[in-house]
Amino acid sequence: MAVEHQSFTIERSIRACPGHVFAAWTDPALKRRWFVDHEGPGWETLDYALDFRVGGREHGRWKMAATDVTMAGEHANETVYLDIVDGERIVYAYTMAMDGRVHSASLMSVEFEESGGGTLLRLTEQGAFFDGSDGIERRKGGWEWLLGALASALAEEVQDA
Repeated sequence: MAVEHQSFTIERSIRACPGHVFAAWTDPALKRRWFVDHEGPGWETLDYALDFRVGGREHGRWKMAATDVTMAGEHANETVYLDIVDGERIVYAYTMAMDGRVHSASLMSVEFEESGGGTLLRLTEQGAFFDGSDGIERRKGGWEWLLGALASALAEEVQDA
């Protein structure tokens, strides 16, 4: 089985203070709003749990209907938190699986920096992608989409306040 090692960094300016952006990763209800309940047509959440602390775990399982043959099946995410600096940094390791077969393992760092009254969020993933993986480009695209969902969830929080 071949392993492809790849990494990418995404920087995103978010119009919310670093404390609020950090909370979007740590508060189970808010994280679920942008990370889990963003499902599009054909996605169904099977289960999700977040225990945000060093050594804590995050787990999710989703099912994708056959609308996209390459993505159809059950997807699972298993995360363990390795380092947390409140308001500044989160480092975690995670695996992704499809239909019970792990296809990637990654180390992720998420950094939060005050910038012009908002936050510069820097996300860096270092991944090992195994045969049959979604690959680096699809993974990066998925994170671009999720960070857009994060920014929208935070904008809704401001409107609701």
